[in-house]
Amino acid sequence: MPGGTASEARYRAVFEHCTDAMLLTALDGRILSVNTAACQLFGYTAQELLTRNVFQLLDAKDPDLAPALARRAANGEMTAELCFVRRGGAHFDARLASKLFQDDGGQQMASMIVHDISDRKHAEAQLRESEQRFRLLYENAPIGIGHIDLDGNWIYVNRAFVEIAGYPPEELIGRSNLELAPPGERERSRHFTEQLLAGAIEIQRDRRLLRKDGSTRWIRLTAKMLRDDAGQPLYGIILFLDITDAKHAEEALRQSEERFRSTFEHAPLGIAECAADGRFVAANTTLLAMLGYSMAELETLSNQDITHPADQEVAIQNFHKLLTGQQAVAVAEQRYLRKDRSQLWVNVTVSLRGSGDGPHLLAIVEDVTARKKAEEALRGAVEYSYHLASHDTLTGLANRAHFNERLKDALKYAQRDQHLVAVHVLDLDRFKSINDTLGHHAGDLLLKEVARRLGSLIRETDLAARLGGDEFVVVQTHLADAAAAEVLAEKIVVEMSLPYLLDGHEVYSGTSIGIALYPSDAHEPGQLVKLADLALYEAKNQGRLNYQMYRESLGTAAQEAKRFERELQRALREEELCLHYQPQYDLDSGRIVGIDALIRWHHPDRGLLTAASFIQEVENANLMLPVGEWALRTACTAQAGWVRAGLVVPLTLNVSSKQVRHPRFLTLLNKILEDTGLPPSLLRLEMRESVLLDPKFSANMLGDMHKRGVRLGLDDFGAELAALSSLQKFPLDIVKPGQELVRRLSHDENESAILSALVGVARDARITVCADGIETAEQLAVVRSLGVNHGQGYLLSPPLSAADMDRLVAAELGASPAG
Repeated sequence: MPGGTASEARYRAVFEHCTDAMLLTALDGRILSVNTAACQLFGYTAQELLTRNVFQLLDAKDPDLAPALARRAANGEMTAELCFVRRGGAHFDARLASKLFQDDGGQQMASMIVHDISDRKHAEAQLRESEQRFRLLYENAPIGIGHIDLDGNWIYVNRAFVEIAGYPPEELIGRSNLELAPPGERERSRHFTEQLLAGAIEIQRDRRLLRKDGSTRWIRLTAKMLRDDAGQPLYGIILFLDITDAKHAEEALRQSEERFRSTFEHAPLGIAECAADGRFVAANTTLLAMLGYSMAELETLSNQDITHPADQEVAIQNFHKLLTGQQAVAVAEQRYLRKDRSQLWVNVTVSLRGSGDGPHLLAIVEDVTARKKAEEALRGAVEYSYHLASHDTLTGLANRAHFNERLKDALKYAQRDQHLVAVHVLDLDRFKSINDTLGHHAGDLLLKEVARRLGSLIRETDLAARLGGDEFVVVQTHLADAAAAEVLAEKIVVEMSLPYLLDGHEVYSGTSIGIALYPSDAHEPGQLVKLADLALYEAKNQGRLNYQMYRESLGTAAQEAKRFERELQRALREEELCLHYQPQYDLDSGRIVGIDALIRWHHPDRGLLTAASFIQEVENANLMLPVGEWALRTACTAQAGWVRAGLVVPLTLNVSSKQVRHPRFLTLLNKILEDTGLPPSLLRLEMRESVLLDPKFSANMLGDMHKRGVRLGLDDFGAELAALSSLQKFPLDIVKPGQELVRRLSHDENESAILSALVGVARDARITVCADGIETAEQLAVVRSLGVNHGQGYLLSPPLSAADMDRLVAAELGASPAG
């Protein structure tokens, strides 16, 4: 570019004052010139940028990215959305536009513009989160809800939509919305879609819908296009309300006055005729029954008299629009007041009709009070389910899962803000004695009072939780020093030593407390609790009614862990580990439909141990991989034998997330299946529901195992925080509600409701529900009544040794055991 010319000055002014970052680079990426916006965007001075290559400003996670971009840029023009790095290491998203040109000397250069799109990317992420939050509400909404893409094809439909359209969801997704319109009305539907895409804020229409069986339904659809911050359309949201009955009523009204009167009086919807000033001229018996008025009483009132004050302004505006010809039909969801002044929610459709004494308004009134109550109940159920999942049902304190999450958060903020966190672990003195002497009701009253007292002693920023039984924990945050933890502990000891009045009995309990501090004692949540437990043990040894701070001399836990690791290694060598097998039954036919493999330990000193008594220690000692490999090979070998004998049912084995996350797991699984000859479809691997809380891992790992033909299941569902809706996102074959839930079924209606909801979601997703821990005939009757078809538990059969399982298999097949 020639120097000193007016054009160069203009170019330089544009270059310098451009609000986007502009860079001139050589073909190899060397930066030759930058504007002020580029310096501000990347955080470097112009001199610093001129010493760099433009590809050095990119996120370097992908080593092939820079060469690929260089090749694209060399072709002339290029646009790409990339991740850049500012000075200091901060990442941001930006759109890069590059164009080649030649300078006056014939040298090829690239002109690049970098536009920061971080806000747009953030908005897209928020949109995805919003969609996940409201999916459950969408799925259970009483009206049809569908989403269409920019081509007018369905990309999402809820359950009510499916019922209205008569198609299964898989046949609707990807289908054009025009196909749901009768052939003669598809052009109008096409115009409707074009209006939506062209920028209409909201469109409401009455249309006929063509169902799969060829029948049609009248629907009232309301559509809105969801757009990004730049106004670009993302997708359309369409709400469907089946108004077939209302349309039939309107059609009957139009056909003849005689038929109008008959339909008017006997229509299932409320119908009224009003004068232009809103006075009631006529009303059918349905509307009179809704409102509790006689016709003579209603004729003395106007529409405004029966409309809730909060809804009157909208009602008046709708009447005005109809009377002035601004719209032909007005639809509103509002509240009416009955004669007794109670409220009812109604959906009102008002249209203008001619009359001998001037214009009249015809109102079709649908009572939607039940639907509104159902929506409110749904909101309450969601809130209650969350509370139930995160709080102890007896005391209302946080439960173990919620405590773990809050403690993680507390440590994260403590690290950021440089303050201390104290974990107080406490249990009650004489709790078992009080329970045994005064009964479980008195014990429950004691636990509730302890929870109340704890709550009165802590700050809003602290947390009190019940971990189970008489074990409580307090997380104390934002501490300046350890003395503050001791002050609270002293208050708790004093408060808990005061007498309790339980069912008319004055009793004394008390507490001992163990305290561990972050960061001086430990940095990990689990380790803090363990150290506080050690301190609690010391407090009990000191005579109870006291507190102890953790100190290193109490740290025998590490020695115990080493001892356990040695014992377990010996158990693997000496074949002390074994598997027991519990059959799973069809609760209707009594047939064996599966076998659950359960790990046991023949400990030389402690006897036969169940997995619950040692499996967590296996995890802590990082021995789950060798133990898991042994269990998987042993179970597959036994199952292959039973399959050859003729019992072709799946075998279930629990695996931990640590196992399946190991990079060798899939290779090991394939090798064991190949060695034992067991078909993959007859192996079912079960995991805890917490695996679903990592959706990326779940989708990849579960998908890989499912592709190999292995069945997948969830064990102890409901013990953690995974949502019911997550079941439909993963290739699951079976889900087991937690044993604790099954135990409480007979005396807790909330648990029955939870299990019923689980059965419904699982049935829709074609997932088998197997009730675990059935121990009584009453529990069996309840789970069957809730639609559970498979079950296991001591009532049906205890876990059996391999030899006993051989005999049961032979009996099931009608043969004698070999040998």
